[in-house]
Amino acid sequence: MSSIAYVTDDRMLEYHRLCRNHEMIFWRLSAKKRFTDFHHGDLLFFYARGPMSRRKGLIGYAHFDSIKKLSIRKMWDTYKDMTGYDSYEKLYETIHRAAKGQEIPSKMNCLYLTDVVFFMTPIYPKEVQLNIPSNLESYCYIDKEDPEITVRILRKAEEHGIDVWSWDSQERPEIIFREDALRHTIAMVSREIETGPYSRRQLAEAGRLAAEKAKEEGWERIRTSKTSCFKAEGDTIHIALPFVSGQKDKTAQMQQLFGRMVMYSALLQKEESGKQVRFEVLGEPVPQDVREMVNRLNERL
Repeated sequence: MSSIAYVTDDRMLEYHRLCRNHEMIFWRLSAKKRFTDFHHGDLLFFYARGPMSRRKGLIGYAHFDSIKKLSIRKMWDTYKDMTGYDSYEKLYETIHRAAKGQEIPSKMNCLYLTDVVFFMTPIYPKEVQLNIPSNLESYCYIDKEDPEITVRILRKAEEHGIDVWSWDSQERPEIIFREDALRHTIAMVSREIETGPYSRRQLAEAGRLAAEKAKEEGWERIRTSKTSCFKAEGDTIHIALPFVSGQKDKTAQMQQLFGRMVMYSALLQKEESGKQVRFEVLGEPVPQDVREMVNRLNERL
């Protein structure tokens, strides 16, 4: 799980907002600075000046999908106004101006973004205890040192409000927003909970079980865990944890498993008041006594 603050053109973003674009393509002239820890589904926050504001702030975000290498012509022919401009000429002029006399690459790294969400008002870094360099020219990771920063941004955005006008009536950006907030809250909680002790073989098996579970409808990996999954269903958060043990370490693994369940329950109910937490155990097979204990725990929660 990573989040990035990305410097971008406020006029281009306003065009996207007015066009109600849910998908975007951002271009980058330089390929020297590359993403090293950014993956499909991670959040890219727009760092720009909002309407009627002279200060830069976080004015929305999108989900990173992929990087594509495109020429200017191919970018326009493929994505049209998803580039943030209404003509090839305007796109070319902007890129030419940004190059400042330098040769424009035949193909540029382009970021394809989906599920765009705009905030009603900018969120300034100091509001969420975020330090963004004043001379930032491209992007910076915002959750490397403080894993809670993304959750703080999303909670502050909830206070400010989400721009629902920028979506058509068939879509619900607040649903996307709530899912993102929950996803990052669970990841934040998971980061606080130890996953071991596993041997290398057990860790590989636990990862395989989680990967299989994530293929089921509604389930996905917890972003800060290689071995656990979750599913949100109404007011209930389902957490699936692996149980991988041998005869010698079964008791220790059971203690670890139920300790993690208690911690998940306590921390998630603190962060997501009003939601219930239910657990499922992954294993081939899950011992009967472990299954019965999990059922009793779920009945008490």
